[in-house]
Amino acid sequence: MISKAARRYSNALYSLAAESNKVDELAGDFRQMLALIDSNRELRLFFHTPAVSKMKKRAVVDEIFKGKIGTLSYTFLELLISRNREALAHDIMTDYLNLKKEKEGIVDVNVKTAVELTDKERSALEQKINAYTGKKSEIRFGIDKDIIGGFVAGIGDTVLDASIRRQLEMLREKFKSGEFSSN
Repeated sequence: MISKAARRYSNALYSLAAESNKVDELAGDFRQMLALIDSNRELRLFFHTPAVSKMKKRAVVDEIFKGKIGTLSYTFLELLISRNREALAHDIMTDYLNLKKEKEGIVDVNVKTAVELTDKERSALEQKINAYTGKKSEIRFGIDKDIIGGFVAGIGDTVLDASIRRQLEMLREKFKSGEFSSN
C-alpha cells in the first residue's frame, strides 16, 4: 500500500515531468533505480536507515547515480534526502510508474496458461483483453500446470478464469445443485 506522502510526491513529480516533457525519461530512470535497489539489499537498507547522516547519503547517491540518471531524477533524490524522506523513495518511484501507466490508459495483466502460447495466440489474447478492459494491456505470461487448459487472467482486482478446471468446477456445482439436465 502506497502512503499518502508517497502519493503526493509521485503526483507532484508527474506534474513536473509532464510540464518539462520528461515523463518517459523519469520513468526510465526510475525503472533503472528500482532494479538496482531491488537487487541490492545493502542499498535498500541504506535508504531506510536513519542512523546514516545526510552527508553520507548524498555521497553515496552521488557515487551511484550522478551522471547515470537525468537531472530531474537526481534532484528528486537530493530533495528526499534533505527532507529525511529517502525511505519513501522506492514507494514514490513505484507509484510514479503506476501513475504513468494509469494516465496512459495501460493496465497490467498476469496471464497463466497450461502450456506456452504461440505469438499468434498471445496476440489474439492481448486483443481480447484490450477489448475487455478498454485499455492497452501490458501482459506477463506464465505457465501453471494446474489449469489443465484455457487461461486465467488477473487484471487488477479482477480475475478472468477461462480455464477448463473452472469449467469442470462449475459443471460439478450444477450437478450437486440439481440444475443440470441431460435434455
